[in-house]
Amino acid sequence: MLTARTLTEAQVYVSLVTAADPDVPAVPPAGPQPGVNVTEGPEAWTFASQAGDITIPYDSERAATTIGARFGLGKSRLIDAAQWAVVSASFARRALDADMAYTGAPGQDGSAVELNWEFAADAVAEAIKFLPDGADEVPDTEIWTEYGRQAKARHPHLVSRAKLYDDLEYYRGTLEDFRALYKRS
Repeated sequence: MLTARTLTEAQVYVSLVTAADPDVPAVPPAGPQPGVNVTEGPEAWTFASQAGDITIPYDSERAATTIGARFGLGKSRLIDAAQWAVVSASFARRALDADMAYTGAPGQDGSAVELNWEFAADAVAEAIKFLPDGADEVPDTEIWTEYGRQAKARHPHLVSRAKLYDDLEYYRGTLEDFRALYKRS
């Protein structure tokens, strides 16, 4: 059985494996819903998804929530480095679209802009976890899915140290700029 570090990671995984376009993960599938597609066990939830059953240990979810690690502690065993890089770019495109439509007019909600920039930064940080100290790029052994291998073949610098850190800086900086411009906390 598949194991995710958090319910959020499980949901991203399902989106990736059900994507029709390898450059853009699918629109988020139906999320985990207790009593509908999530059952509680003695030590973990089981998420019955379109990608199969996924176990999410309570301890893992609790630890991630405690320190604010949206996708979980440590490196993913479900989603490889190239997949995380594609996910981060997908969230960045959504953030940019929402950002361009946002004017700050009364009644307009900018939370979609913020949330998508946060997700983009968090997802690229997940890809960075696969970079060995001093390496210029993520090794091919850390790209174990066909989806990830194809993404890297189409975009050879997808998981280079320079690109990953540039993306992280851009996503975080753009989020900070948005918050400063619209006086959001």
